[in-house]
Amino acid sequence: MFLTMTGYGIVLPTLPFIADDLGLTSFQMGTLITGWAASQLITAPLWGRFADKIGRKPVLIFGLFGFGIAFLILIFAQNYWQLLIARIIGAALSSGTHPAVFSMVADFSNKKDRNISIAKMGALNGLGFLCGPAVGGIFTPLGVMVPFIVAGSLALVTLPLAWLYIKEPVEKDTQIGDDETLSLWSSILMVTKTGYWNLYTITLGLSLAASSFFGLLGYFMIARFDASAIFVSLAFSAQAGVSVLVQFFLLKKIYEVWDEEKISKVGLVITTIGYSLIALAPMTWIVILGCIFTGFGQACVRPTVISLLSKREEMGQGITMGLQQSMDSLGRILGPLWGGWIFSVFVPGPFLTSALITLLLFIIVIVSSEHRLQQMPRVREKSSRM
Repeated sequence: MFLTMTGYGIVLPTLPFIADDLGLTSFQMGTLITGWAASQLITAPLWGRFADKIGRKPVLIFGLFGFGIAFLILIFAQNYWQLLIARIIGAALSSGTHPAVFSMVADFSNKKDRNISIAKMGALNGLGFLCGPAVGGIFTPLGVMVPFIVAGSLALVTLPLAWLYIKEPVEKDTQIGDDETLSLWSSILMVTKTGYWNLYTITLGLSLAASSFFGLLGYFMIARFDASAIFVSLAFSAQAGVSVLVQFFLLKKIYEVWDEEKISKVGLVITTIGYSLIALAPMTWIVILGCIFTGFGQACVRPTVISLLSKREEMGQGITMGLQQSMDSLGRILGPLWGGWIFSVFVPGPFLTSALITLLLFIIVIVSSEHRLQQMPRVREKSSRM
């Protein structure tokens, strides 16, 4: 996951240069990002389903292959439509990587320590994404296509290593058997079921808020403070760096003190404060402080939510993680669209909206917690009657 996310981080800053060479508009450039997310939105649950049926490792291996091909085929795109189709196909081929990896993490860890394992995986993802642009900057002077070759090669080089050293879990947590007790459509509808809907809603909300943040932070800092590229890079690095450090080193200590529900609440409050600081910042350094808060808060909430989802047992881990990725992709589609529009009307709007979203998620966690506590006496009463 570190190598593939490094490849993704290499390509994302370089993609606009290909778009510029092909004479694409800003709208067409945006569709290259949303097209990737839309393709993942549709295909991730399908790959998650396959991960439950045929095994995690085959889906992971094919996802790595698709990830490599996704970037290499971009080299041959000569116009907008070829570039868009290449992005969509690449996302469809590679979207099984996420559900396969996190299903394996769930299979190889016990429920007590799973949150720590998932947090470390999230940290590796963030670290790869943080390293990617720096690596891309090294290779960009060699040609605009070179970073894409490097990114694709990283994924393909990983293939034999994954084949040799990653083992298929012997026991899979609630894997779907040959009887297919849940159809694909029934599995997808699980996002509305008690115990799932609130966690998937948090995933969607966090993605909505973060996608506006990542898409418009640079524009905001330039429009409000006439910030230089150094300060913009520092803001992004502060957010990503704090997120990696918290997931790698601090979350384990936090899990020893608080339960997952309380960590989610605290993380959402910190994230809300971070977005509010950015929106209301009187100077550049307050924006950077807000980025630190958002990085810290999201690092607490995201792995915790994934861990809680993995502990639900109504469907297989693959489809559970596939739907989680779909919700994340949906947020990455809708967030930039909303953020881009409101930014044109009210410059701090995207970050105030992100703060409002995370505040609403905090309220959802509180309401869900109270509802669960109210249900517990009823369950105990029924048990005593039996």
